[in-house]
Amino acid sequence: MTQYYFDTETEGFDPKELKLLTVQFQELDYKGKPRGKLTILKEWEMREEMLVKEVHKILLDKNVWNFIPILTNHIFDFTFLFAKFKKYNLPCPNLSDWLYTKPFIDIKYSLIMANNLNFKGSGLDQITNKETDGRKVPIWYKNKEYIKIEEYITQEKESFLEFFCDAVDSLKQVRYKIEDKGGEDDAGDPYYKR
Repeated sequence: MTQYYFDTETEGFDPKELKLLTVQFQELDYKGKPRGKLTILKEWEMREEMLVKEVHKILLDKNVWNFIPILTNHIFDFTFLFAKFKKYNLPCPNLSDWLYTKPFIDIKYSLIMANNLNFKGSGLDQITNKETDGRKVPIWYKNKEYIKIEEYITQEKESFLEFFCDAVDSLKQVRYKIEDKGGEDDAGDPYYKR
């Protein structure tokens, strides 16, 4: 199955009151490197309803879904999206059931581990070279500074992919280290067998 970087930008946390501003995705190879260009679906170019309908088609049409989204905090993104599907009377399954039937990779937990298991301070902007968090996006949207939003999205994606690729490489090294030990820990107890 193909992997895609996947993310959203919103006006805030309440999908009943606030808009979905963008949905962005980019195909990745099996190492997490970009393949193809970043696609950004923008509310200011297509209205929220059309944006939501396009994303609905991508995520819920059985003939279209053929990818694994790689993202940060999937619960927020998909909860927001499913609330918008309901707002526009689009058919959708129960979110909890859907999340258990679709594959995804969420780096949120890796960010927490990289932050010494602390939730506070584990944002992508605090762990990587990402310049800021998304709090400015609603301000830029209100001021119609759409170029700033697009620049933010691109920079966020670059920081995400750098962290993701480094995490994949680091975890491979852990696996190789375990395999090199012959499946035993320092005390000689078996803990890994292929």
